[in-house]
Amino acid sequence: MRPLLLTALLLLGACAAQPSPADPRAVLQEVLESYRANLAGMQPTAAPVLPRLEGTPERAAQLLGQSPEAVRRWLGEPRLRRTEGAAQIWLYQTSFCHLDVVLDRDDAPGAALRVSYAAARASGTERRTEAACLRQLAGGAGPAVERTAN
Repeated sequence: MRPLLLTALLLLGACAAQPSPADPRAVLQEVLESYRANLAGMQPTAAPVLPRLEGTPERAAQLLGQSPEAVRRWLGEPRLRRTEGAAQIWLYQTSFCHLDVVLDRDDAPGAALRVSYAAARASGTERRTEAACLRQLAGGAGPAVERTAN
């Protein structure tokens, strides 16, 4: 008798425990509200104000966030300038050093070009520090050659 009563109670409990189907509109509304809350926390911030650096930079990282005018003030005109979409790629080059600089805009309307990537490297077999490479580039930048990506 006990097993029969236990089975009946389990069946009754199983019937009562079935949830009603969720309203798809309510579920989608909840998901949408969650996404909106996440997006609200990701509002763009204003670009940091960078200090005006004097002299020649000692590290390529000092160029990050700087304007094209600041880069030209330090290093002169690039040897090669290439446009790719809204970005510009500048190459500074001497016989022993190369510097790649990428300038692009933030997503904000009317944003100015800023350096988003800069990497200096030695060419040839002679070892050079990044600071020595940048000093050489600052003293030996030549006229720019304008190129546009296809």
